[in-house]
Amino acid sequence: MSEESSEDTFWKGMIRKHWVGFLILVLVCIGFFIVFFAILLAYVAGSAIGGYGEWFLTDFSVGTGILWLLVLFGWELLLGVLPFGGLFILIIGIYWMVILPEEDKAAIKARDRKKKKYRKTEGGGVSFLFTIAFLIVVAVEQQWLTPIGTLPYSYWIQAYLTGFIYVCLIF
Repeated sequence: MSEESSEDTFWKGMIRKHWVGFLILVLVCIGFFIVFFAILLAYVAGSAIGGYGEWFLTDFSVGTGILWLLVLFGWELLLGVLPFGGLFILIIGIYWMVILPEEDKAAIKARDRKKKKYRKTEGGGVSFLFTIAFLIVVAVEQQWLTPIGTLPYSYWIQAYLTGFIYVCLIF
């Protein structure tokens, strides 16, 4: 526990010492979230896939829902993540190379060397595998572009359970 508290006090001291750089990074992160939600709202209102924001959930099919999400992720990546990620890395790089004193660099590097490498428990991706199997079942049964509201909910449960059984049989 004392190692965790010394780690916390070290980083709190670094933030107090270099508060201007930390403030700039916080402002960049706030800007990223503002742009993230602006892109989301603009995409919802201007996407032809969703009927320019007029479709109901029952108008979406599995295929159009996935396509809508993929295009949204693409716009978020292109207009949000890449520019702000580049700006974030640029600020950290300039701060590290130009502004940060050598003794602070040495202290940070010493902290990194002392860290123990351990693996945290992970999910293993089983639910992702079941979801992919579900999508394959829906595609094979040619229900990919059928609006979700036109099929009974029992179909979606049975399709998921069929994918689950296929995955269990394979393993």
